[in-house]
Amino acid sequence: MKTLLLACLALLAATQAHARPVSCSLDVAGRAVFAGGDCDFSAHGRDGSFQLTAPRGDYFVQVNMDAPGVAKGYWNGWGRGSHAHDDLGTLTRDRADPACWSNDAARVCAR
Repeated sequence: MKTLLLACLALLAATQAHARPVSCSLDVAGRAVFAGGDCDFSAHGRDGSFQLTAPRGDYFVQVNMDAPGVAKGYWNGWGRGSHAHDDLGTLTRDRADPACWSNDAARVCAR
């Protein structure tokens, strides 16, 4: 039991060590969900996938890589759910601004 507890604490510490502040924005259906400010940026794996959590923690978005320059986006929705259940669809990396991922309905940026 003690070994399991220590392993869980080590995993939690490693996960938190990857979070760092970035300037961020999320627009959905032409509305700014959050913009500017310091979001928490957390990398997910080694493929470039990430999560952004808004400054007050009300909203968050996940960008999950499918292939280089292509990802699926999900966010916790206008109801501020506890998980990223709202599909943003396939996002592509913006060539002019590589800090951003977008499609016709959504735009996610992390700088």
